[in-house]
Amino acid sequence: MTTEQNLNIDPRRLFNLGANLVAAGFIKQNSTEAKKLFKELKQGDPIKGGQLKSEKSGEVIPIKLELDRKEFRGQFNFPNFDVSVRALLQKFETEVRKDKELKTLRTLTNQDTGEVLFNIPSGLSIDNNINVLMMAVHPQSDCMVVKLMFMEPEPFLVETPED
Repeated sequence: MTTEQNLNIDPRRLFNLGANLVAAGFIKQNSTEAKKLFKELKQGDPIKGGQLKSEKSGEVIPIKLELDRKEFRGQFNFPNFDVSVRALLQKFETEVRKDKELKTLRTLTNQDTGEVLFNIPSGLSIDNNINVLMMAVHPQSDCMVVKLMFMEPEPFLVETPED
């Protein structure tokens, strides 16, 4: 996959691809399979998630799923991960409901790597720890990686005025 090909993929399609992959992996299958997938992701290596076929060239591009949990605060277990993923997908659903065609989809793109970060953070307090989960799609030479990333929560915190 060349850089030129990477730039031709519509961010809205990447968003749908990522959201559908995450939903299929953790929401639309039984809890035993979701836990198995979680354990594989927890090891830190990208795992196979499917494939994408180019409409123009017919080229098949493998899709992988990856987890970055360096910034996760608290106990990292399946129930905490599950509630975080469900909150993120709920946030995605709200965005799509407000803008069905995703015309105002907020993204940040790394011009050097082609990675597209969807600027739709999902913050959650778990056992008095704030965690923020986001999704990115990172094109690589041999595949496309959908990344779930726990982010440092401080930049997302908003102080509420005290009465």
